Order: sequence, then structure tokens, then C-alpha cells
Amino acid sequence: MNNQEPKKQQKYADSEISDKAFKRAIIWFGIYALLFCIGVAFVVGADNSYLP
Repeated sequence: MNNQEPKKQQKYADSEISDKAFKRAIIWFGIYALLFCIGVAFVVGADNSYLP
């Protein structure tokens, strides 16, 4: 039983699912950051257009 426990820990440490989740997190962060930047640019542009 002691030999099986380290093998299970290695499987979880080298799992492809965690790698996929990490890549998805990076992609989603990029999407949200891009949308935030577009929103800020839109609000700043709208604010500048109403200045006298």
C-alpha cells in the first residue's frame, strides 16, 4: 500500500487535466482583460466626445 500512494500523487501532479485547466484559465483571463480594455477605451472615448 505504501508503493501505491506515491504513484497516485505523481498521477495527480502530472495530470493533463490540470494542464488543460491552467491553459483555459489563461485564455479566459486574456478574454476578460481584452473586454475590460475595450470597455475602458469605449468609456473614455464616450467621455471625450461629450467634452465642450
